[in-house]
Amino acid sequence: MSREPDVGHLLGTEPQVRLADVDPELFAGLTAGELADARPLAVARTVTLKRGRWDPAGLSGLDPEGSLGLLVLDGVLLRSVVVASDPRSELVGPGDVIRPWEREELASVPFEVRWDVARPARLAVLDERFVALAGRWPKLTLAIVGRLVRRSRSLTVQLAIADLRRVEERLMLFFWHVADRWGHVGPDGVTVPLPVTHEVLAQLVCAQRPTVTSALKRLAAEGKLQRKRDRTWLLAPEPPAPARRRAA
Repeated sequence: MSREPDVGHLLGTEPQVRLADVDPELFAGLTAGELADARPLAVARTVTLKRGRWDPAGLSGLDPEGSLGLLVLDGVLLRSVVVASDPRSELVGPGDVIRPWEREELASVPFEVRWDVARPARLAVLDERFVALAGRWPKLTLAIVGRLVRRSRSLTVQLAIADLRRVEERLMLFFWHVADRWGHVGPDGVTVPLPVTHEVLAQLVCAQRPTVTSALKRLAAEGKLQRKRDRTWLLAPEPPAPARRRAA
């Protein structure tokens, strides 16, 4: 992944979007009449991020105090927490809500937060206009809270997966975990849009990069996981047995 710093983004330079059209699930709790009233009003500015390191401080034209957050519409981002020199990463993708300008610090544990764009991303700004809209239709606020809880729950599952002993099992369950959120079912299996390096995969499953590389080769030889030319991944049609037991 490119490590070139992001030079910043001016909000309002990208086309505006109707949130009910680009993320209809967010409005699922509204009645048909409420949706009809909200659709033309729920318009958001957008910002597009290129691949590489992203510094949220480069967002200009944004009032952090008055904004609810940024809604990811497309793309894949990585939020990495670095304690000492050992980063651990979290995937952020379509449907997630983030507040990357929040200061994140603990008195006793110094750490650094880094953001990287793994796949070009488009974010909608939930600014003061959306905050006012959510006050008119409280179910929108509940939907945003649900998105935050979902992201927290997803990270908890990722941490549980990373605690498994065998790296092959960690990788397979992690890929299926990502597939549940953003995968696409096709005739040959499930495509997972995760264009990251072996090093980043190691950060995601808490392993060493050489160990992950060896495990990926074994999984490919067994026909369970393949890297496609477009840098996505193809999973065999059936999830691993532990995933089926947990879903039962």
